Amino acid sequence: MSATTTRGAIAAKLPRQPTSPTSEPFGLKILEWTVFALVCSLLVVLAPRTLGSMRAELPSLAAWVALVVITDLLPVTAGSLTIALSLPILLAAGMVYPAVTAGLIAFIGSSDLREIRREISVGHGLYNRSQIALSVMAASLLFHWMHGDPQVWPFVLLAALSGLMVDFLANMSMVMLYGYIARGNSVRKTLSGLLGWQSWPILLSYMCFGLVAVLLAVVYQIAGNWGLLTFIIPVALARQVFVQTARLRDMTDTISEKTRALMAVSEKIADERRDERLTVAAGLHDEVLPPLYRVHLMGEVIRQDLASGRLLALEDDVPDLLKAAESASDATRLLIRDLRHSPLGPGGLAETLRLLVQQLEIESTARIHLEVESVGGSPVVQLLAYQVAREAIRNAIRHAQASNVWVSLQREGTDMRLIVQDDGRGFRQESVNRDEHFGLQLMQERVELAGGIFHVATESGQGTQLVARFPAETSGKAT
Repeated sequence: MSATTTRGAIAAKLPRQPTSPTSEPFGLKILEWTVFALVCSLLVVLAPRTLGSMRAELPSLAAWVALVVITDLLPVTAGSLTIALSLPILLAAGMVYPAVTAGLIAFIGSSDLREIRREISVGHGLYNRSQIALSVMAASLLFHWMHGDPQVWPFVLLAALSGLMVDFLANMSMVMLYGYIARGNSVRKTLSGLLGWQSWPILLSYMCFGLVAVLLAVVYQIAGNWGLLTFIIPVALARQVFVQTARLRDMTDTISEKTRALMAVSEKIADERRDERLTVAAGLHDEVLPPLYRVHLMGEVIRQDLASGRLLALEDDVPDLLKAAESASDATRLLIRDLRHSPLGPGGLAETLRLLVQQLEIESTARIHLEVESVGGSPVVQLLAYQVAREAIRNAIRHAQASNVWVSLQREGTDMRLIVQDDGRGFRQESVNRDEHFGLQLMQERVELAGGIFHVATESGQGTQLVARFPAETSGKAT
């Protein structure tokens, strides 16, 4: 996002500030007042010569200025862009009047609501007016140098298009210079901030909207001052088009964000289903498989008794078989009961975390140091705490490239505290794009869903520590 305002279909806007504008770098102030002084001097020297022979035109010039003020005070906001609608009017003035007169109309008439709201400094506002006046004068000079005449078709379109391109280049050059001094932005970064991902549609809109100036100039030459009233019609139509386009772009961005979020949630669901299978498999292996194997062994013993004719031995072996079958049945029933009681499996939170750590250590080269105790708590809280721990450990391994991860789970009064710390590369929290990276956001939402507190401490190159405190009992519902 650029630090200054461009005109027409491409215009950057600073975020609204509730207080007076912040102080600007000294170099930026020099740029603002230098450009203002040069443009002001140019207009002061040249304008009297031009206006001296145009005294009868002063009411018309006042009408042009008023029209520019009105249209500039009705901008269209599209994301980080502000679409000011005075572009074709100022270009039309450059076709009808000499370059200096058109520049004077632009300098006096160009308005910005942020100046009224005191969201930008006086120097910033004057710089914007000055660079708009320079752009209009450059376009007007080229148009008249090419002997452009709104009555000569189709040559006027070539002259108008050439003037429009000069206006655009001059305007963007001033914006880039401002952005470079203010923030050190490169040309590519400035263009990306202004145009976004729809560069060509915006440029095409700029070109078509700018060429409306030819029609406005023709209307003015035919109808005079009354023709200025008709300018409101194309400007109003253009404003409606830009408003609808901005809404469409916002809706497209919203849909894209929701699609990315849905994909991220789908991946989380797949991970959770995988963990569930791992937990069930571990329960079957540890609790159900041993008694079933004993049933198999006793069956083999009885088969050998029958094959060898040792019928008396059956009196001892059959009760053992029944006992083994009953033990297997009890183990299966107990596993099912525990699975229904806890969403994490028969071992609860602590045991499920141990299974997760074992699996992650097999899949990666990181060492995971686990220090957990039985913390109790409601099934919902246990599930949410497990999901947060799993996400934090995997982030440390995959993204932070940690060699060691420390996981601590303890009970503190009526709360349980989870700490996940790593020796990875860390990150700057303000640099994380939460619209594209949902890990931290999902963890925070899960903790807050349980009524807990979530905190992350990290610095680039210094690892990360995540602390989540949960109430042991909650009436919330996991999602």
